Amino acid sequence: MVGTHTFTSIARLLLLFSFCPLGPPNPQAIKPASATNMLTFRCSEMERRALLSFKQSLLDPSGRLSSWVGQDCCKWIGVGCDSRTGHVVVLDLKNPLPKAKFDYEYEWREALNMSSLGGKISHSLLDLKNLSYLDLSLNNFTGNKIPEFFGSLESLSYLNLSFSFFAGVIPPHLGNLSRLQYLDLESSPSQGLDVKNLKWLLGFRSLKYLNLRYANLTKVLDWLEAVNTLSSLLELHLSGCGLVSLSHSLSPINFTMLSVLDLSLNNFNSSIPHWLSNVSELSILNLAENSLRGAIPEAFADLDSLQELDLSMNYFIEGPLPVGLGHLTHLRKLDLSLNNIHGKIPSSFANLCNLQTFVLVSNNISGEINEFVDGLSRCSSSVLESLDLRNNILLGGKLPFSIGALQKLQSIYLSYCSFRGSIPESIGNLSSLQVLDISVNQMSGIIPKEHWKTINASYNVTRSKFLGRRLNRNSFSESHPFKISLLPVVREINIGFRCET
Repeated sequence: MVGTHTFTSIARLLLLFSFCPLGPPNPQAIKPASATNMLTFRCSEMERRALLSFKQSLLDPSGRLSSWVGQDCCKWIGVGCDSRTGHVVVLDLKNPLPKAKFDYEYEWREALNMSSLGGKISHSLLDLKNLSYLDLSLNNFTGNKIPEFFGSLESLSYLNLSFSFFAGVIPPHLGNLSRLQYLDLESSPSQGLDVKNLKWLLGFRSLKYLNLRYANLTKVLDWLEAVNTLSSLLELHLSGCGLVSLSHSLSPINFTMLSVLDLSLNNFNSSIPHWLSNVSELSILNLAENSLRGAIPEAFADLDSLQELDLSMNYFIEGPLPVGLGHLTHLRKLDLSLNNIHGKIPSSFANLCNLQTFVLVSNNISGEINEFVDGLSRCSSSVLESLDLRNNILLGGKLPFSIGALQKLQSIYLSYCSFRGSIPESIGNLSSLQVLDISVNQMSGIIPKEHWKTINASYNVTRSKFLGRRLNRNSFSESHPFKISLLPVVREINIGFRCET
């Protein structure tokens, strides 16, 4: 460990990368197990001077490196040493400022800027011959390019420069880091790095995590072939990179261990390639906002490990919902919103007992939801939290009574559909419900207070906060007015009738 500095935040890292089929490698695992501040040896004088030279070249407005005094650099905050040799092996200088402390975004950004390191990065880091972990994320190196000499830090297995405002071209010299297992160069949309080619990826024999989100890859037409050389890769993020080509043939597939693939926010303008169904370890697949078209491949049913599938906002994906998706029993999130999918929700979807988020907004879904909801209600433990089927004008029928058994539901969006009948009394059992939107349907009847008894009994009315209510186009009886004050947990109500407050 490194002084009082902890290492907990990067990318919600999951399990030890050496054995884990899911998620990016854990920085804790990449750090040498012997890195500690309880040392038999002090750091070497050469490495101490190298760190002081590095510090001298930096801007440190908040004094984060004020502990860098004295003879033993292994006791300095952000520095970790090997307990057997005293060599510096860890340099973790990510901005430690937690966003949760601030009520407003601008306050956090201002404080983040004040606590950021900046300035120049000294070549003296080359004297840290055993450095295996370098994290400079969430700092402010505006105007600086990523130093080419980073490619000479031969012991590096972890490099994180994300959101640090580096500019220019990603140096291909990074490909010399043959031991690298984790590389994160993510930036914001306005600060993306440029990439001339990805041939330098060939140097990464052990890379498990690669994040180039918002890097400019518009000129890299062979990106898929380059990435396919990374046979150890577990997680790949190329969201918002300006990719325009997505090959429909890939043989052989070398990244067979890939668990997370995020290619969202590009512009492929093609059909969904079938080779994706052969990446059998995929647990998260995000292809949102890519102008994809055509049908969802039936072969996606072969992705037995899939937990999240996002094909939203492609607009031109069409055809029916594949029955096979209902056999993906590990699925937690399914978002197919803003496409042109038609037909009924397959009966197989009633098997998705692990589904937490189900979004089909703005498609052409028809039929009823009774079989789907009834099936989930029979699960030993229903985990569905968000049900969003808005803007499917052909979807209707009566709301099933069994919806009240989905105890984890926090939001229900069913507006602009064709539901009819009354609100089932069982909805009153949904004590976690925060948003209920069933406006612009064909519903009618009365709403007795008993519908909401359980919700009312669980929360203090005086602490409710309502973001708004839109009351349109349903025909609930005015003789049994619905009181907003009876729903203290609900943040938004949109059911479409005259309301008494």
